[in-house]
Amino acid sequence: MSFHKTEGPPCRHMESLLQEVADGHAKGLRRWYAVAHATRCVRCGSFLQRLSLSLQVLRAAKQSSGDPEAVDRLSAKIRSLSS
Repeated sequence: MSFHKTEGPPCRHMESLLQEVADGHAKGLRRWYAVAHATRCVRCGSFLQRLSLSLQVLRAAKQSSGDPEAVDRLSAKIRSLSS
C-alpha cells in the first residue's frame, strides 16, 4: 500500500470508498480500511476531511432552507475548505 505525503487528488482506487465513508454507507472492514489508509495518506485524508465537512454543511443548509442567509453561509464555509 502506498501513501502520498503531499497534497493532491486522492488515490484513484480509494476515491469511491472514501465517498462511502463520508456519507456513512461504508461499514465494517471496508470502513476500517478506508479510514486506516486516510490516516496515513495526506491526499486521501484531506479528501475525506473536506468531503465530510462539505456533506455536513449541505445537510445543515438543507435543514435551514427557510433561512435566506443559508446560501451565503454555505458558500462561505465551502470557500473556507480550499484555504
